[in-house]
Amino acid sequence: MLKLVRTKPAAKSRTPAARRAARAKKKSAEWLDSPEGSLWPDMSMAEWWDSPEGSLWLDMSCELEDVVLKDVGLDARRRKFLWPDAGPLDLDQSARRIHQQYPDFPEDKTKDFLIYWIQQCYEPKGYSESQMDELERLTEQWAEDVIPGEK
Repeated sequence: MLKLVRTKPAAKSRTPAARRAARAKKKSAEWLDSPEGSLWPDMSMAEWWDSPEGSLWLDMSCELEDVVLKDVGLDARRRKFLWPDAGPLDLDQSARRIHQQYPDFPEDKTKDFLIYWIQQCYEPKGYSESQMDELERLTEQWAEDVIPGEK
């Protein structure tokens, strides 16, 4: 028998994907603008993107997000990246692995990118809204533990 579930009007009007997209957009804006973790501490965003650091970040973003991390999963509870060909690796092991493949990407910057990726880019398929909420809570705590003040 079909069970009717009441939802709040706001929840009814937006799909789970739309709610996740809005949450990701808000988190991304907060992350990019945060002074303690800012990518461009003493310059405007446009100046930063034109700097060597901004150029490196863009190169890393294109290569890592689109190629390297494409099939990587995440076990946020155990704080492991699930590599299809290497199994579960922690943050340091994952940064080292990427640095070995891409020596132009410094390990510390790769670690920063991986933290950014778990917070902003990783979206598993088939997760319910409550699972996404739990994932967000776990990845925020992970990022906070790695880089205090990054929340």
